[in-house]
Amino acid sequence: MKKFLLSLALVLLSVFALVGCTKTTKAKGEGEFDGLTGTALAVAKASKMTLEELKAASKKEMEESNTPFVVVGLTSVLGKAATAIANQYDWLHADGDNKNIQVKSDYKDYSLLTALQEAENGFVADYALVQDERSMADYAKAGLLHNYIPSDWQALGLTEADTKKPLKGIHFNKLFYTNTNFQNATGKTLHNIWQLAGTSADADHLSKVSFQSPSTEMINMSFLLSCYAEENQARIKTAYKNYYGKDWEPSTYKIDKMEYTYKSAGEQWVREFVSNISRLHGSDGTAMKATQVSEADWNAGYVYYGAFAKMKDAVSKTGSVDINNDGTKETVNAMTTVKWDWEIDGFNGFMYTMDSQIVNNAQHPYTACLYARTLLELSTYEKCVYNNTLPGKDDTVDYTWNTSANPLPENHGKVNQYGYYFPGSNKITYAKNDWTRDVHMAKEIVENYDFLKTVKGAQVNAINTLVGSLNVEK
Repeated sequence: MKKFLLSLALVLLSVFALVGCTKTTKAKGEGEFDGLTGTALAVAKASKMTLEELKAASKKEMEESNTPFVVVGLTSVLGKAATAIANQYDWLHADGDNKNIQVKSDYKDYSLLTALQEAENGFVADYALVQDERSMADYAKAGLLHNYIPSDWQALGLTEADTKKPLKGIHFNKLFYTNTNFQNATGKTLHNIWQLAGTSADADHLSKVSFQSPSTEMINMSFLLSCYAEENQARIKTAYKNYYGKDWEPSTYKIDKMEYTYKSAGEQWVREFVSNISRLHGSDGTAMKATQVSEADWNAGYVYYGAFAKMKDAVSKTGSVDINNDGTKETVNAMTTVKWDWEIDGFNGFMYTMDSQIVNNAQHPYTACLYARTLLELSTYEKCVYNNTLPGKDDTVDYTWNTSANPLPENHGKVNQYGYYFPGSNKITYAKNDWTRDVHMAKEIVENYDFLKTVKGAQVNAINTLVGSLNVEK
């Protein structure tokens, strides 16, 4: 009997051990999607797919759908990208009677973010190209946006660091610029960021600054906040020493009779810069294509801060100015009067990214991921932001766009438009006088998702309060 009971006990132990192994051992890939549902689940699966698998998933969902694939964002590049992807895949159609792609690309950043809030409970879009990674972090945390990373990210020219952040769609930048009459009008050059801060008692101080309100232009808020980041303090302190001839040290300022101490050189620069703004322009495009070449501004000595990509608006606009300072007005192309390539101690501006995001409650999440991946292909980028011109390039000619006001010679080849920079491999042809993407990034403060997602509301409110107190031209 004892032998029987011992044998039975051994059998039961073996069974329990087998059951235990069955519960804890999972097949390859099983369990990695635990807890995910809906769009989050689809995007996680898409990130593991090969291109062929992703194409098959996109084809299946589009062929089974009776609604269009919806793209929203802030740039006309999205419409061109829709045509590019439709030309590659026969289940997608950007035009014609069987059109099944809908693109809305004329949002402002705040209006797009407002629209995306509705994705919490319903359908807004499948794909969004969103700027301002500070706001994006909040939206991702709330489950409104989902991040897709292609499984073949290396082949697309992305770095491993890119796989930890929102998927880049395209780089843009905002720069400090003047018109070409600035030095004649002021007797000064733009050479240091601290010229735009401080007081009129400072040498070479510049008091006429045109800036779009960071209260509504959220990417401008991110630029200002980025000056607080530890990684940017060395360059701001160096510029301070080169300008004032002494090391930066914490000083104090007052608000409502309360005294506060600057925690960093960047914080001091931001507060003094915002206080120095003399105009809050409503549109970067208008500032570049019209205002800077207007009769009122030609001799005023303004420093503007705006999107470099708006050069495309200036290329076909003209102004009547005394270009040679001889008392005779001439009609000039507004693009030729933008002086953007100043060597500025500190930084020239802000390089940021419009990121590809899959919108919560997407009806076509796999197609949205395929669209995001296609946007990273060099051939797509060339079709979106290169000129469609004849082969060959005459390097003596400085043209960037082919318009009736700015015609390209027949032997001019394709070049990248100013202000648009490919986030993948850098094998593109830049406009004759432009800097490369990497040079721009070295000269400018670069958007940092890891920093911006930690920004507290109090910092934003402090800047908004300061902007609200400005008594300036608008």
